[in-house]
Amino acid sequence: MKINELLNALLNVSEKGANIARIIRSESSLLDLLVQEKKGDQKNERFLQDFKTLADVLVQELVRYDLVEQFPGLRGSIHGEESNKFTNTLGESVSVSIKLTREETSSLLTTVLNDDKTAADLLSAVVHSPVHISQHLNSNILDLTLAVEDIGVWIDPIDSTAQYIQGQVGKMNLDGLVIEGLQCVCVLIGAYNKKTGLPVLGVINQPFYEYRVMDDRWTGHITWGVHLNDVNVTSFSQEYHKTDKKKPILLMSSSESSEMKDIFIQDFDVQFVTGAGYKLLCVSQGLADAYVLTKNSIFKWDCCGPHAVLQASDGGIVKYDGILECLKQTGSLTEIKTVETFHKTSQIKYYEPDCPNLSGAQKWCNDGGIIAYRSIEVLHKIALALEK
Repeated sequence: MKINELLNALLNVSEKGANIARIIRSESSLLDLLVQEKKGDQKNERFLQDFKTLADVLVQELVRYDLVEQFPGLRGSIHGEESNKFTNTLGESVSVSIKLTREETSSLLTTVLNDDKTAADLLSAVVHSPVHISQHLNSNILDLTLAVEDIGVWIDPIDSTAQYIQGQVGKMNLDGLVIEGLQCVCVLIGAYNKKTGLPVLGVINQPFYEYRVMDDRWTGHITWGVHLNDVNVTSFSQEYHKTDKKKPILLMSSSESSEMKDIFIQDFDVQFVTGAGYKLLCVSQGLADAYVLTKNSIFKWDCCGPHAVLQASDGGIVKYDGILECLKQTGSLTEIKTVETFHKTSQIKYYEPDCPNLSGAQKWCNDGGIIAYRSIEVLHKIALALEK
């Protein structure tokens, strides 16, 4: 397997997923029918209500299907957030899978689409139609060979499902951040090395990047990164979105305690935006400098793709509890060399669960929270704030 071939495959299948998200979102009656509340161990414990849509399930299954078609050795190594069983609001259930033909897939989808064959045919056509994303990939740099048996894939088919369901157009603030809205929805796909557990390639697709009023339609945007051995390549310049901010921007969840926010408020411009994937994307692109989450409410599928992009641009994702433990062991994080060592040795890994004794989604949470950062200097600044 060549890394540029895998990257092309992830780009193309992410765009297929984005197309499905846009089609389902464009029909409100269709979306109302195709929303299911998650129950039990599928649910994110941080939210009173957690939902999945047919878009989540269908995107996940098409990613799995397309990648295995191109790389049969990936069978059994592609993991996602959702189960493939879906029940619509009329109580009709189906185990969603991609069939060999467009007609067979359409027939299966008709079951959960309340016999809406037109919609089923439309979605099936997207699933079975080839997509070719035009990206200027440096074929020489990315002409690296990977053993397919060493690669695993994590998928978050629709990150920020609540924003997807609500369907509001978000407004951009002066720092280029969208607080909430469809722009925060992301299709996240990451590949990792099964031996090291570390991410090697990530794709973040925003299906609703820009709304064109004149055309009455949404256009998307894709960010990607490759971090493999000494090769670091991203879809954007390393100077992308660099500004002369007085304070670095640190993103947090509004659910964090006021005490936690107060720790960083002196040294950082603390801001709140929705969606784990979108926060990680903003850090990757340099719209923000870091993202701190102290809770166990972020998962392997949220982080794998963005983590690869961050590592390709000199950043990373470590455990929040990990930096506290490092502080406890060393007594001080004043020396940046200590933080550099922590950065090199403590990136979160994706090949095994943090909480193997739990079931369902919680098994794959990033236990102990995370710190995502764009540079070692920013991680050092966070460490110093925590040390105070």
